[in-house]
Formats: sequence, structure tokens, C-alpha cells
Amino acid sequence: MTSSDKTSKSSGQWADLLADLFDKLTGKEAEVTYTFDNLEINVPEAVGPDGKTLGSAKWTVNGKILIKAEAHRISSS
Repeated sequence: MTSSDKTSKSSGQWADLLADLFDKLTGKEAEVTYTFDNLEINVPEAVGPDGKTLGSAKWTVNGKILIKAEAHRISSS
């Protein structure tokens, strides 16, 4: 397994974990705060619809992300 394969698998696992967490929190008025100190995110190179390379990016995140799950009742007319 290449380093790229491991990164993709790891990214998929994080996405699944976050989706499961959000599902469990929804309707319970819960919130989760993630605090990051120099989290580096490597955004892969993208290719546009005409085959033109759009480039890649490296983001550094410092701070907090708050995820709050709320349930809203929809009124019927």
C-alpha cells in the first residue's frame, strides 16, 4: 500500500467517523468543539472541466471548529 493509499483510507475513515458522530448528536442539542494548533491540510491538485490544472493548496488551521446539532420542527401549513 502506497503512502497516497494510506492517506486516502485515513481521510475516508475520518469522514465516516464525523458523519457517524453528527448522526448521533442530531436531535440531542449537543455540540462538539475541536481545537487545532497548526493542523496542516494538503488539498490535492484539481483538474478543471477542460483538463486545465487548477493547482493544489496547503492550509494551516489554528483555532476552533464548533459543531452543534439542533433539531428544528417544521410546521405544516
